[in-house]
Amino acid sequence: MYINGVFEGGGIKGLAYIGAIRFLEERGYQFKYVGGSSVGSLFASLLAAKFKAKEMEEMVANFDINTLITNKSKKPINKFINGIKHKGLYSMAFFENYLENLLGSKNCLYFRDVKVGDDYLLKIIVTDYKKKKMITLPTDLGEYNYAKDAFSIAKAVTMSCSMPIVFVPYKIHDNVFIDGGVINNFPINLFSHSNIPTIGFRLNENEKPSAVLNILKNKIFKIESKIKFDTYNIVDINTGKYKVSDFKKGLDNYKELIKLGYNSMRDYFYRK
Repeated sequence: MYINGVFEGGGIKGLAYIGAIRFLEERGYQFKYVGGSSVGSLFASLLAAKFKAKEMEEMVANFDINTLITNKSKKPINKFINGIKHKGLYSMAFFENYLENLLGSKNCLYFRDVKVGDDYLLKIIVTDYKKKKMITLPTDLGEYNYAKDAFSIAKAVTMSCSMPIVFVPYKIHDNVFIDGGVINNFPINLFSHSNIPTIGFRLNENEKPSAVLNILKNKIFKIESKIKFDTYNIVDINTGKYKVSDFKKGLDNYKELIKLGYNSMRDYFYRK
């Protein structure tokens, strides 16, 4: 059975998605349209490239955290200064290259590789920092004179995962992009045009948003959500006490997060 999947952003907590995906695979479900914000866009891209849950778990088991949190400065004070200077502590350049290699192994490098007719099976939410608005990739790339079909999926995911303060904003020429979750962390209505059932995967809120994110959301971007979430099929995934930026802790205990995702999907499935 085909379903569509929309994945919420949530940093390292997103590892729980692997367990939810595994549960659905075991019951014969396959994803058609997939999309999301931030880490949700990462897992959407892996599904679009036809990676299975087992392969995703192997990636995590072998993942080098330095691919994600690389900073040329070793001293804390220098990291802080560079963080202020570059508007982020870490660069995601190595991560982008890593993801590009992964997707390349499945011959799924560009949006043309997930195109069916005039539509795309993968949609990624990004925030345009200068224009203070949400954009959907590849749909809105024409506004920037970028070719949709030839745009790199790894680039789009990295743009969507550029968490403010933690990661340096993603720049392309004069344009600046940051985490899609700043404006829309859970774009559940991405595939409202589809006749295929959509399941939204939402990570539990066990921490208060940072003061910086609150300012970005409420003061700068002035977000007004009109989505009625109770009209959608949403799986609330328990991620225990893990926080968005617990990168090392999450990677060290990835099996626990995967199990939490599996159990959450099982509970939803049988409750229904």
